[in-house]
Amino acid sequence: MQKPASLSDWFGGNTPASYGDARAEYAALRRSAVVFDMSTLGKLRITGGDRIAYLQGQLSQDILPLQQPGRGAYACLLKPTGQVLSDMVLFSTGDAVFALTPPHTRRTVQERLEQFVIMEEVEIEDVTESSVLWHVAGPLSASRLEPFGVAEASPLWHSREVTWRGRPLHVVRTDRCGEQGYDLLAPAESASDLRQALLDAGVQPAGVEAFNVRRVEAGIPLFGVDMDESTIPLEAGLGERAISFTKGCYAGQEVIHRIFSRGHTNRSLTGLRLSAEVLPPYGVTISAGDRQDAGWVTSVVRSLSLDAVIALGYLRNEYTAPGTTVVVQHEPSPIAAQVVPLPFVEPSRA
Repeated sequence: MQKPASLSDWFGGNTPASYGDARAEYAALRRSAVVFDMSTLGKLRITGGDRIAYLQGQLSQDILPLQQPGRGAYACLLKPTGQVLSDMVLFSTGDAVFALTPPHTRRTVQERLEQFVIMEEVEIEDVTESSVLWHVAGPLSASRLEPFGVAEASPLWHSREVTWRGRPLHVVRTDRCGEQGYDLLAPAESASDLRQALLDAGVQPAGVEAFNVRRVEAGIPLFGVDMDESTIPLEAGLGERAISFTKGCYAGQEVIHRIFSRGHTNRSLTGLRLSAEVLPPYGVTISAGDRQDAGWVTSVVRSLSLDAVIALGYLRNEYTAPGTTVVVQHEPSPIAAQVVPLPFVEPSRA
């Protein structure tokens, strides 16, 4: 899989970096509630009587709880070698499971899942173009969503289906940027009315820039940027988040369990605080000690909470202890950086 060249590629060229003041949007995200347009995410609707059992044999997470409508999960679809083909958020309704994927993996996920359907009663429909998805995030997101059926903050990945202005609306508890958040999935014809209703409820629009700063502060990897088809989920810190170590067989399980029993990977996604006001590009090499290829940088932002440049990147495990000094080999001047624990910044509280 080829990595997106930029966040605008990931979110689509029509998704604004900001609506005029990224700092104000970030402040609103931290203090109240904002809405991000996440409609470029892939949206697959999986139906059929065997859907739960089938997904249980394909994905890294325990899917059996999704037999109960309203339950959800975060999971990965893996290669047999244990590397990530895609991550996804799943939630269950009365008659289907929805999978929300990165924009550029939806066809990969659909093709791979369809490939192994033989006698099972499973159908997979791509509803990306016929649906809209807004992500509402911030400490006041639950209260702002009361008109849409949210009574209080629900457990992560849980969902509810309501009827809003005569059309179905799925509200899914997520944490895409490190703040309390909700995905709102609705038919495309609801897009403009739903967005306006969110604004009327006191939710402020926000763009990709505020989202990405907060995501990096939270240490949340983005597939296609901080991980790709060469990444084992344990390297990206997704062990507890995306993997069940007690479920039955799935593609890649043998590799994952071998690494888990060994106790570590060779490299890990790590937080870095840079000593200069420079944002190095993706892929810049990190050196440490006598090793020139100790790792590389993935995401870099200027943290508005820390008033400093921070980065996510991969380092060999011998260099990941907090406080370790490394060097980002940015041209023309290398930049000293210090390893710091993730998250850089904790979520806000209402």
